[in-house]
Amino acid sequence: MKRLVLVTVLLLSAGLPAHADTSVYTSKIPRSDADLQAAGSYCDQRLGPVMNGAITSARYKQCMLSRGWRYQSTTRVHAAPVHTWIDPDTGDTCHDILGGLGSSCGNV
Repeated sequence: MKRLVLVTVLLLSAGLPAHADTSVYTSKIPRSDADLQAAGSYCDQRLGPVMNGAITSARYKQCMLSRGWRYQSTTRVHAAPVHTWIDPDTGDTCHDILGGLGSSCGNV
């Protein structure tokens, strides 16, 4: 039973589009990605990570600046739109699941 649940969860999650926002920081002096990751980890531990879709707070930007990184911008990556249709037999709204291998319908 546990395997069936695990396989179902894996299949369902495989069909979901992944997306993330990317914050861009710059430095006046040449620095490595490892330096940026260390600064981000430091600020994450002090203030909590910036959640996907949330605005980067002034406190977080100030923390990164104190570590030598100036906030430049955030690139918002939007998930692909979900293709939906109306089932002519039931009138329910349907959408693809499992990467298009199946569908789910309901008016919930």
